[in-house]
Amino acid sequence: MKTNKYLILASAFFFSIVSCDEEEWLKEEAYGFYSADNSYVTEDQFNAAVTKIYQETDQYSSWSNNANFFISLYTSDIAFGANRQNINLNNYGAALVPGNAHVRTNWQRYYAVIANTNTVLGRIDLEGTEFTSEAKRTALKAEASFFRGYLYNYLATQFGGVPLVLEEVTSAKRDFVRATQAEVYAQCIIDLEYAAANLPDVTELGDEVRLTKAAANHLLTELYITVGEYDKAIASATAVIDHPSYKLMTQRFGSRMNEPGDVYWDMFRRGNQNRSSGNTEAIWVAQFEYLVPGGGNGSTITQFLGPGYYNIQGPDGGNLFLGPTTQNGGRGISWFSPSDYMLEDVWEDSPGDMRNSETNIIRDLVADNPNSPYFGQKMVENNLISNDNRLSKLWSAIFSKTTVANNFPEELFVDASTGEVTRNASSTFRDHYHMRLAETYLLRAEAYLMDNKPDLAAIDINKVRDRANAPLISAGDVDIDFILDERARELCFEEFRTLTLKRTGKLIERVRANNPWYNGKFSPELSTIDDYHNLWPIPSQEIERNSEAVLEQNPGYAN
Repeated sequence: MKTNKYLILASAFFFSIVSCDEEEWLKEEAYGFYSADNSYVTEDQFNAAVTKIYQETDQYSSWSNNANFFISLYTSDIAFGANRQNINLNNYGAALVPGNAHVRTNWQRYYAVIANTNTVLGRIDLEGTEFTSEAKRTALKAEASFFRGYLYNYLATQFGGVPLVLEEVTSAKRDFVRATQAEVYAQCIIDLEYAAANLPDVTELGDEVRLTKAAANHLLTELYITVGEYDKAIASATAVIDHPSYKLMTQRFGSRMNEPGDVYWDMFRRGNQNRSSGNTEAIWVAQFEYLVPGGGNGSTITQFLGPGYYNIQGPDGGNLFLGPTTQNGGRGISWFSPSDYMLEDVWEDSPGDMRNSETNIIRDLVADNPNSPYFGQKMVENNLISNDNRLSKLWSAIFSKTTVANNFPEELFVDASTGEVTRNASSTFRDHYHMRLAETYLLRAEAYLMDNKPDLAAIDINKVRDRANAPLISAGDVDIDFILDERARELCFEEFRTLTLKRTGKLIERVRANNPWYNGKFSPELSTIDDYHNLWPIPSQEIERNSEAVLEQNPGYAN
């Protein structure tokens, strides 16, 4: 009985303690897993978060099959969707609607990365965060600020005014409203001016793995042009162009400099994109690591733009080619193809241009099937291929900058003696330029033109043309169309082409003139593009889930 009494007293004492501090006793504390509160504390954690932003931006902009980059090519003047007319965004009138999956995916992907930048920027200065130096903290803030400006610039150019979210969202939110396009661009400039002031200089890094001041100044140039601040655009471009570490490449260099080719060809060979190769032109380069988990294979533009030449049959009905080969650029499927404008028209004003050489644009192939009676003959020169193959995806041309012909990894070979490769020979297996100096020159030329200084614009354009051995121009030759032509010659299948056309107000005009789905070459009665297509629709899913405020749709689109 005495023992039971003590047990009852002890139990009562225990529960009295618990009841006095119940909230403390029930409080959860994370020891063995990551939470938002313990994942953004140390320098290493913030660095990992910023590295993830790099990876996601590269993935959505360059690497994935449905990357924003690819969409910006086949919906432009330099290329067209070659599968069929009513597929994806190949027909603006039929496909560019608020419910389109590509429209929704573009929006959601970039906002997801913006959310990550906001988390970094919102937490990096909190009390208790640990950094080896304030300089390192500031550099990471500058990187996150750059990406937020880069991503919002894309969204504003693609969609117009969009919700401007600048803080971490920690609970369900259904009351987003659109800022104006001008307000979004103004925020981009704020973020990028901070980045330009606080990112490290290129000489401190030695390559383009991480962002530098030059990348921020390059993008600021574009934004200043967009908002009409041409003096600032000229100044920011000049900060890059006059930097002693950046120069246009004018001499052969890199991993295959002793093979037939030229300096333009060299810039797109494997291993030649970063400064370690001797490349002084690269400003910001998307990185990949072959045979490393998560490293990828580079851009699949090799597959999506490359023609399916290996299926071409000769006049006898037999195959002209053994199959996909390393010497012919691997395995393309020509999901989209270069337009006649890109293949022919744009070069009429540029005779002798290196960028249009047989090395850089391959317009004919030699039949390599030893069982064919046409073995060893050039198929175009000898009329071995029918004219209707331009739309059937079998042949257009091979742009060398989009393939690593004669340099695919050895794991992809079926027969090294003939050059046959597997279906996996469909990527670039190299790093990808986000920005390089030739574009900075062309942006400054645009700023000079808009600032009524065509003589200075011609000088900058001639810097790029001189490297390409193209005829030099005079001030009287310069207008916005000439600059867009020069960008096509220099930056084809590198730049976000539709964004450039939207930014310059030339999308509708140039698609109607040069894309064969709209200029009358293919089924003109079915293809339409209207002025309102200069902006994409706001995704219907985003409008529907935003139940506590009105997310306005762009004019011309029905929800």
